[in-house]
Amino acid sequence: MSTTVAPATLAKTLGDGWQRPRNAAQGLADALRALVVDGRLAVRTRIPSERALAPELGLSRGTVSRAYDRLREDGYLTSARGAGSWLTLPAGAGPAPPPSTFAGARGLDLSIAALPAPEPLLSEAAARAAAQLPRHAPGFGFAAAGIAALREAVAARFTERGVPTGADQILITNGAQQALHLLLTLLVAPGDRVLVDAPAYPRTLSAIRGARARAVPVPLTPAGWDVDAWTQAVTAAAPRLAITIPDHHNPTGITMAAAQRAALAHVCARAGVTLIADETTAELRLDGPHAPAPLASHDSAVVTVGSMSKSAWGGLRIGWVRAAPRLVRELAAARADHDIASPVLEQLIATELLAHWEETLANRRALIAPRRDALLKALPQSWKARRPHGGLSAWVRLPAPVATRLAAAAARERILITPGPSFSVDGTFEHHIRLPYCAPPEDLERAVGTLSELAQGLGATSTDAPEPLPTAV
Repeated sequence: MSTTVAPATLAKTLGDGWQRPRNAAQGLADALRALVVDGRLAVRTRIPSERALAPELGLSRGTVSRAYDRLREDGYLTSARGAGSWLTLPAGAGPAPPPSTFAGARGLDLSIAALPAPEPLLSEAAARAAAQLPRHAPGFGFAAAGIAALREAVAARFTERGVPTGADQILITNGAQQALHLLLTLLVAPGDRVLVDAPAYPRTLSAIRGARARAVPVPLTPAGWDVDAWTQAVTAAAPRLAITIPDHHNPTGITMAAAQRAALAHVCARAGVTLIADETTAELRLDGPHAPAPLASHDSAVVTVGSMSKSAWGGLRIGWVRAAPRLVRELAAARADHDIASPVLEQLIATELLAHWEETLANRRALIAPRRDALLKALPQSWKARRPHGGLSAWVRLPAPVATRLAAAAARERILITPGPSFSVDGTFEHHIRLPYCAPPEDLERAVGTLSELAQGLGATSTDAPEPLPTAV
């Protein structure tokens, strides 16, 4: 099924960041390509004719026609006489491959914030888990809420962090993303509003869209989370849910202060709004002040989502939900329509890793810290980024609103980055890109050098004072 985007709507979606001196056709082509690649316009969206779009953008029809021709040549636009033109993807296009499978030595995927496995810790945990598998083999292998040993281990970790938790409050899922999808399936109806941070994690936004709910952004400020803005949003939007990343926020890297945690929990509880804390990167603290107590310590009704994908390895698809026992039972029943249960062997591996969790975290920190420092040191002087105290990425402000165009240009050089609008409900943040510091330092330095050259070619050379960045607590 295809949809049609009106000329005025497309012009608004494009904004003005695509404009390129002396080469408007290429700038427009890059911007339209980025819209479909980012998922901000769906594949098979019918776009306006050259004649209809040109006046909306203040261009000649010939300029728009040349942009469309370039998209057709690259496989991003298909046209048929009498039927119009619609966006598409080149043959064979799909999810970006991991860096190891890029063709050519120059390829680097900086669109994914994930680490290689913590070896030999993962292999050792897998060996111990495999030895335990015969004890589970006589059963059916289906445990909708997760095997008892892993639920107990996750609950114990919450208790250690200051949130007393029982195993009956834990649901094991296939990653944090499934946990979020299950919560949205159970707790929202089509048209319901969900408060999110601005910027927000793109997969959170896509999950909300998938539930046919409406994301309502609440902007982060230089001081972090604005309690007054959250209070006003709760009153005005009457949301069913609110989702935030309080620790090493993705993408900004900031951490919510203890007073803000208490205030947000109170605001949501008073309004009857279910508050979900995404703790996927919570334990990846590298330095700085001691981490505040988890958001759930301020209100037992706060629902927490966690995962092994960032703090251990993305290939270990184990996540969890911490919630009231009744909600856990309802979520376990709801997942029967999805995948019934998580694989037993992966759950056993996760249990073994949690038994040696401090060693695993030390391994991660030793890997991440020098990579973070190398990335920040390599940034051009006119690119601004706070030094994150943890997590896996930096939120970088460019000297000009060229993020989408820069991402398109970088892809042609086989460097994949995520532009700021991907983290936006409304296509904003064209001044920003997210740069993970997960690759080796020499790769990060090379990539930043290439990105800097490309940005200069796009006119991003000013040194205007940038707007204040959120403070990394």
